Amino acid sequence: MAAHSKAIHNLSPNDYILIEMEHERINRFMDDLRNTCCNLETDLDCSSCSREKWGSCSGLLPAFIHDLNTLAGKHFSHEEAIMLSRPHVTDGYEYFRKHREAHFEILSQLQVIVRECKSLRGQVSTAASYRYLYTNILHIFEEHDRTFDDPFILSTIT
Repeated sequence: MAAHSKAIHNLSPNDYILIEMEHERINRFMDDLRNTCCNLETDLDCSSCSREKWGSCSGLLPAFIHDLNTLAGKHFSHEEAIMLSRPHVTDGYEYFRKHREAHFEILSQLQVIVRECKSLRGQVSTAASYRYLYTNILHIFEEHDRTFDDPFILSTIT
């Protein structure tokens, strides 16, 4: 989300506050995900964790997945509403259509990641599942920012 932190200041004050709050929630989500699994940024498995730590990490993974889907869905809906509030943007506007299609694609990719993450849980360590979830969603969101959000926000400059 930091990729367009400067450009986002060009939105209206209300839109800016909404998007900033949502980006902060997503950043907190990513931090929480990273901090929950002590082996996320290593190649270690869960054998170094206490039974309680492993149980906590393992139990929280489904909650992270649920929260991710909720955060992404709400954020994309708000972002599209903000785009449509611009005077030159309509449902038929090519850039808006592509942006909306990208949101649908991300939500589809998240479903695939969730399915794969769930299937990994029985085959690899919980840490590997966290690693898989974290690296894939980070890549998806960063790519979306570069491809769509930055250009749209920059286009709001009057």
